Amino acid sequence: MHAPPQDTEPDEETEADMPAMKHEQNREGVALLAGLAAGAVLGVAIGRRLPGGKPMPHLKTWQRLLAAQRGEVAAAVLAARIRAKYDRLYEARPRFEHPALRMHLEQQLLPGLALYRVMQEEYATQEQIETEVSALFNAAFTGPHMQQLALLRYLPRPFRVLRLLGQAQLVLEFPSSGWEMETIEDSDQAWAFNVYRCFYLDVLTAYGAPELTRLFCQLDDVIYGALPPGLAFERERTLGRGDDRCDFRFCLEQVNGRQQVTMPPGK
Repeated sequence: MHAPPQDTEPDEETEADMPAMKHEQNREGVALLAGLAAGAVLGVAIGRRLPGGKPMPHLKTWQRLLAAQRGEVAAAVLAARIRAKYDRLYEARPRFEHPALRMHLEQQLLPGLALYRVMQEEYATQEQIETEVSALFNAAFTGPHMQQLALLRYLPRPFRVLRLLGQAQLVLEFPSSGWEMETIEDSDQAWAFNVYRCFYLDVLTAYGAPELTRLFCQLDDVIYGALPPGLAFERERTLGRGDDRCDFRFCLEQVNGRQQVTMPPGK
């Protein structure tokens, strides 16, 4: 190992150039990191499209939970069966032009359907099937969303942020080619909208499993049931449970007949 050379008396030109050199090094470092990040993203994208190279979404989470219940060997066998069904579903999947529809299909619906089909082979009753699938859905689908919503408690106007982010999400991830929606209320106190057509119900009906839709509906109850104090989620009807609409409503929580505004900690 060699010690770096010690320049005890640098000349004036070197000292004058040091800020510019550091700036240039910083730029090169940023460019390198950006290149590495872009390469990683590209590698993941290519890996998803190569035959046999695409990972199945959520399978690792499900296998880990199944191993805790049934043991490593039984869980590995079940995971292989789930993966085999997913691969067949994926290869024969319908192609949608909108990227959000492709995301919902490939990341949520097809993995969920593959899991459901295997559990239908495992259990004798629908209640047993739905209990198992619901628990595995909750483990795979709810965590990140609940963590993000928990951050709202630290904001001075959490409902405004929730409403604006929710509206942006509807535009980006729930296009009109998959959902038919109508805004019912949009104010500083409440945001409500109805859903009259749902991509999840349409797809699962086409696959002969419309009953699986209500397990996806239950995820909303779990996720938004964990909203920070002062915020409330209300929904009485869903298409997945046989109603004529899904009636979403987010609002300030009512306490003794008055709307409660919760301040972030330390305020």
